[in-house]
Amino acid sequence: MEPEHKRLFFGLEVQAPWPESLPHGRILDEKHRHLTLAFLGDTDWTKLKEALQTFPTPSFKVGFVGQFDQCLFLPPRHPRVVAWHVDFLEEDSPLITFYETLIVWLKEKGFSPDTRHNFTPHVTLARAPFNERVWQKKFTPLPLLLKDIHLYESVGHLKYESIWSSSLLAPFEEISHTADVAYWIRGENFDQLYRHAEVALATTFPQILPYLRKQNGIENLDDVIIALNELVAIVDQAISSPFKAVSFHSHLEEKENVLHWEMIVDV
Repeated sequence: MEPEHKRLFFGLEVQAPWPESLPHGRILDEKHRHLTLAFLGDTDWTKLKEALQTFPTPSFKVGFVGQFDQCLFLPPRHPRVVAWHVDFLEEDSPLITFYETLIVWLKEKGFSPDTRHNFTPHVTLARAPFNERVWQKKFTPLPLLLKDIHLYESVGHLKYESIWSSSLLAPFEEISHTADVAYWIRGENFDQLYRHAEVALATTFPQILPYLRKQNGIENLDDVIIALNELVAIVDQAISSPFKAVSFHSHLEEKENVLHWEMIVDV
C-alpha cells in the first residue's frame, strides 16, 4: 500500500479580539490562524497517525495567555509573511519546554521537523504581497489566548484543517451575567489564575495591556481579587477604565487540580 502523504504541522488554536480590518495582503481567515509548534511539511500520514498513540502528554492542563507585542516580517531577508509575535507574560513558559519535548519525540519517531530557527512564538496574519510600513504603522498590541494542540493539514489557499487534537482547558471564557461582565477563569495555581484574569479583562478592554504587571505573593483568591482591583484603579486613574471593580462575591471550585473561578466585574 502506498503511504498517504499530507502537508502537516503541529500548532495551537488561537483566539483574540482581532481588528475588524487589516492592511492589504493575502489575509488568513480568523478560524485558520494558529501558533505553529512544529512544521513537518510533506509527511507520511499513516506513519504519523500510528505514532500519535504515544504523543507526549503536556505537563499543563490549561492553555496559555499572552499579548501580541510586535509585528514581524518573515523570513527577515525576503519576507513573505506578516506575523504577530507572542509575549507569554511570564519568564519561563511551559510551552517552550513542551516544544522541545515535541521535537525530540518527532525525531525519535523518524520524522524531520523544521528546526532551522529557534522557536519564535508568532501567529501569521497575512502572506505576500503586503506593504511592511503600513502593517507596522497599523500594529497595536492585543491580548490572546491559546488552547487545544492540533495536528493541522495545509489544504491550500491559506486554509488549515485540524485532523487530530489534544484538548486543553481554555484559560478563560466570557459568560453572560445580568448587568455586569463575567468570565470563567481557569488556572493550575493562584498566580496563573491572576494572570489569566487580567488578560481576560484586556480582551474586553485592550488598553489595559501596558498596565499589566507581575504580581508576587498571590496565595489565595482574595489576593487575586485585591491585585485585580489595584490594576483596575491604576488604569482608571490613568486612562479611565470601563470596569468599576472585581467582585469578592464569586464562586471558586477545584476540579482535577485546576481552579475554576467565576469572576464577576462591576461595570
